[in-house]
Amino acid sequence: MKTEQEKILSHWSAYIYEQQENEEHIVECIKKLIGNSPRKILEPACGGGKLCVPLAKSGHRVVGMDIDEDMLYYAAQKAETLQNLHLLKGDMLTEPWGSDFDVVILGSNLLLNIITVWDYKQAQKQLIQRAALALCAGGILILDFDCPLKLDHYVSGEEYVCFEGMDDCGVHGRYLIGPTSADERSRSVKGVRRYEITLQNGKCFSAQTKSVKHFPTLEEVCTWLRRAGFTVESLFGGHMEQPFDALHRRAVIKAIKT
Repeated sequence: MKTEQEKILSHWSAYIYEQQENEEHIVECIKKLIGNSPRKILEPACGGGKLCVPLAKSGHRVVGMDIDEDMLYYAAQKAETLQNLHLLKGDMLTEPWGSDFDVVILGSNLLLNIITVWDYKQAQKQLIQRAALALCAGGILILDFDCPLKLDHYVSGEEYVCFEGMDDCGVHGRYLIGPTSADERSRSVKGVRRYEITLQNGKCFSAQTKSVKHFPTLEEVCTWLRRAGFTVESLFGGHMEQPFDALHRRAVIKAIKT
């Protein structure tokens, strides 16, 4: 059960993320990759519904799953009149996903934003394996993640503000990242995530966690895909379908379950 401070922080984080993140360009990219025919789609870690809601509005049957009930609240608000969108609260690494989906979306850099106590690399591989089990034969996996050649872009000797703002309860906060360090050999980035929260009555509290993330190479991810029974059909260097190159930070993959 969450403490009162954890509840305040969770609500603030969901509200600020919802206000500041825009993923319309990702939605348009996904629509092109999956085609116009109505599909049965699963989006693990759907958050506030910025992908699953517009896909449902386009006529697809969509299931969205997330462990964060504050984020799901925003998805539910947007999906109030949609009969073809079903939202589930659950941990994408432990809860069942279902089966016979036409499309699974691991988008919005999900491979680098997993919340887990598992070994990070194992958690990434597990997501791809679970996607294969959830898809029907010939089903589509959309995978969208950072895979830079070098990790220096993610190294910072100083702390910096990632998000800042006030929520609808009058709570002001800052989400800070850093300092961070990278190990090119293990492809891991270590750092600190810190929150500074000020309540409407002026009282303050802070929260801090350590972060260790594994940045897979494109070759590594393609190996995981192949072992899970996928064939890569297309690869782009971003959501505008630009060509991928070794120096590019982003990979957008459409893989088919064979």
